[in-house]
Amino acid sequence: MKSKKILITLGDYNGIGPKVIENALNDSKIRKLDISLIGDKSIINKLDIKNDKIEFIYRANKIVFNPGCPSVHSGRASLDYLHHSIELIKNGKASKLVTGPISKEAIQKAGSKFKGHTDLLQSAFGIPNVIMAFWSKKMKVSLSTIHIPLDQVLESISSELLVKQLEIIDSFFIRTLGYKPKIGLCGINPHASENGTIGNHDLQITVPAVEKAKKKKINVSGPYPSDTLFIKKNLKNFDVFHAIYHDQGLIPFKMLSFDKGVNFTINLPFVRTSPDHGTAYDIAWKKNPNPNSMIEAINLAHKLNF
Repeated sequence: MKSKKILITLGDYNGIGPKVIENALNDSKIRKLDISLIGDKSIINKLDIKNDKIEFIYRANKIVFNPGCPSVHSGRASLDYLHHSIELIKNGKASKLVTGPISKEAIQKAGSKFKGHTDLLQSAFGIPNVIMAFWSKKMKVSLSTIHIPLDQVLESISSELLVKQLEIIDSFFIRTLGYKPKIGLCGINPHASENGTIGNHDLQITVPAVEKAKKKKINVSGPYPSDTLFIKKNLKNFDVFHAIYHDQGLIPFKMLSFDKGVNFTINLPFVRTSPDHGTAYDIAWKKNPNPNSMIEAINLAHKLNF
């Protein structure tokens, strides 16, 4: 039986993550959960965590504390926390991971070839297809492509890839949430190419993908123009929206759920969630940050079981 312990990584200690985690761990409902926090003792000692149930897993990184500034040292520590969580999960010590915000700039300064948590975790566990997704009480969004320039999107997608992603999403909902989802697929071009008058990409990629997925008994429809797919009435018509590229899905999601949205990864062999915000260097260690997204990330990790 998998351990239900929740691991939390501190994230970039020069960012907002540690104070957000402090506020979340002091929440009355979070205090009831089995949680281990991974970070450096000198940073954790700066926090006022009033939660006697927390296990602290201390690391021994060189700390150069400079709030608001991404650095090679904060990037290296961020990676160390994450790699240690991977080791614990592989050894069966935990099956749930909540990651504090990291800086792509900082981890690349520290030598990482990865752009963030999602692709690093995918590589560490050897999973060919994972999906970055976002969850709130108002809507759920998944992404076909993630942190790539817009001019690389078309070369990164195919009808076959979309079908595989739709299968993964369908399986996740059935296995984890107990129901078959209604999936709305975004078009690639404005107006979903309008029958080929605004490019042929949807006719060549998304339309065949929907047809193939339906033959596999996946409840998907589209492609829809993304400027109307996310209107209010459609929030009730679909369980999840599958967007082609990052901002296509994240702009509507963050407009509706910025403070309480959760980033989660579909198709890893464990639960992984994260608050839907970054390091917020401009306010790091200056203000008392809103912990709602982190609280929701911890609660979702607790709720989900594979």
